Amino acid sequence: MTMDLGELVRRTLVVLLLVGLALALPMLTPTLLLIFGAILIAVLIRSAAWPFEQMGLGNTASVLLGLATILLLLFGFGWLFGAQLSGQFASLQAQLAEAAPQVRAQLERLPFIGDLAEATPDVQDMAGQAVNFAFGFLGLVTNLVLVIVGAAYFALDPDVYKRGLSKIFPRDRSAKVIEAMDASGHALKRYLLGQLATMTIVGVMVWIGLAIVGIPSAAALGLTIGVFNFIPLIGPFIGAVPGLIIAFSAAPDLFWYAVLVYLVAQQIEGNVLTPMVQNWAVSIPPALLIFALAAAGGLFGLIGVILAAPLTVVIYTLVTMLWSRDALGHDVKVPGRDTPEPEPAKG
Repeated sequence: MTMDLGELVRRTLVVLLLVGLALALPMLTPTLLLIFGAILIAVLIRSAAWPFEQMGLGNTASVLLGLATILLLLFGFGWLFGAQLSGQFASLQAQLAEAAPQVRAQLERLPFIGDLAEATPDVQDMAGQAVNFAFGFLGLVTNLVLVIVGAAYFALDPDVYKRGLSKIFPRDRSAKVIEAMDASGHALKRYLLGQLATMTIVGVMVWIGLAIVGIPSAAALGLTIGVFNFIPLIGPFIGAVPGLIIAFSAAPDLFWYAVLVYLVAQQIEGNVLTPMVQNWAVSIPPALLIFALAAAGGLFGLIGVILAAPLTVVIYTLVTMLWSRDALGHDVKVPGRDTPEPEPAKG
């Protein structure tokens, strides 16, 4: 089979383009993460705009009202609880700075654990690193503004970007690509809404539980565990550390009460809330999620761990539709949909 000069040039250019993209990918990674962060916020804005669309308002008005609703909710939360949480977080920082050396000293007295404690980094050094990270984070305000502005544009007219992205694929595949992007956006919306509900419920349960057993700064600790719950599998353990340190430094009884509060909250989250959310939104195999966290952390660092789960939802949905269903012809259940996709017709 002979190949004419035009086809040879076209294929050569395609190969060179793919090689160039592969070489540029490490440099493009920060920008790609910013784009995905903007997509996440755009999905939330579109979710908030949905009730206004059902009222018959236009797309632009609905999106702007959805964005205003999110901002008003954040402002209202800050107005109602901002002063209390600010004071509690300041108190929590002081308590952690005082409690950490006491906990370390008590652990060093225990057999086996003492050797492990001596091998761990000094808490004051870690605190210094955290402060440096915080100042570095403040320097990312420009990127945050960029993400929010990009999210607003994505939310106002997502079809423009989907159609543009579909044009890098063959014409006969463009419709399938757009359908897969729509499905991944729907699955991502369900996942984010489910996670927000789970984070809120877990945070409130820990807040109430710690307040009942008498651990200080219960509201701040509840908000901490709620935020860290966005990171699946490892987030709840990280979010529980500040409360356990404070309780351990105060009294052994409080420590075990705190363990009980966190354990009950996570059991309810793992055995009741998460199955309900996955049944409604998208169920990702746990092993796949573990390796996705490891891979994203290795490739992108901390921000990769934070974005690993929603990124996995998107990739999992795209692979399910474009590869398992369309390319291989399997009868599969598309994440975020209630019924399996029918097997495509042959011929």
